[in-house]
Amino acid sequence: MKGLLRALLLVLFVGLLWSLSLSYAAEKKCLVMGLIPAEEPKSMIERYRPMKEWMEKDMGMCIEMFTAVDYTGVIEAMRAKKVDFAWFGAFSYVLANERAGAEAFAVGIDEKGRTTYRSYLVATQEVAQLLGINRPLEGENGMKILREKLEKHKGKFSFAFTDPASTSGYAVPFYYMAKAGMDPKAYFRNVGFVGTHDAAELAVFKKTLNIVADNDITYDKLLREGKITKEKNIVIWMSPEIPGPPMAYRKDLPEKIKEALRKSITRVPRDVVVGYGKIVGYKLVSDADYETIKKIKKFIDTQKSK
Repeated sequence: MKGLLRALLLVLFVGLLWSLSLSYAAEKKCLVMGLIPAEEPKSMIERYRPMKEWMEKDMGMCIEMFTAVDYTGVIEAMRAKKVDFAWFGAFSYVLANERAGAEAFAVGIDEKGRTTYRSYLVATQEVAQLLGINRPLEGENGMKILREKLEKHKGKFSFAFTDPASTSGYAVPFYYMAKAGMDPKAYFRNVGFVGTHDAAELAVFKKTLNIVADNDITYDKLLREGKITKEKNIVIWMSPEIPGPPMAYRKDLPEKIKEALRKSITRVPRDVVVGYGKIVGYKLVSDADYETIKKIKKFIDTQKSK
């Protein structure tokens, strides 16, 4: 009898939590999923739509999608509680964790089970030839070699990052440049931001920029799409592996909503799963998985305060 009573109480408790989560969704009408504009915003919305629709059915909740003109716009939307969970880059996640109470809960995995990627510096063929680079330099030592090669070309080449909140398009290359004693403004004719990773690669391909920061995922995607070529977009430097872009929810969401998101994202079918690069699914992660990026941010903050 006592066992039956415990079972009934458990059912009632679970039912109460579920009804609370449903009432939260009903009160808000829909959960809102944010997407940082790593590529053209409208195309991102369309790419994520099938997975969004599958998760709606799986969770029994309405989900709306939101993106912005830049990464900071999504972070600020979460801070204002207009976004409930979002796909961030690793660095923009760290910023969202500080500013908006974001908490990482999942990351995409590829066919080999990897969750990491690399930052690239990509140059035009002419610049790569002038620098005498025919294969990518790597890591901190590679950046030091690049700095030495640029010494006699100071102020000659144009350079661009992608977005100030981008991991591979800003934080990681800036970090390794600083570690190598290389101030971009001192080594390049001009330094700017182009917004998206696609725009960075296309600028090199069209020769409107000499060198840009990007990553292996966008580079490989644009090669497959025939929008760039290895002959015109030369990878001259690559970083060590960096943590993949996470999905993160607001810490103040009801626990039942967070639990539902964790369960749903990890069982999205392969034919509708979407993320950064050719992923086949998602695995659970936590804030602790992004400690290396937090250290990079702390280093960058120190550099900027000098």
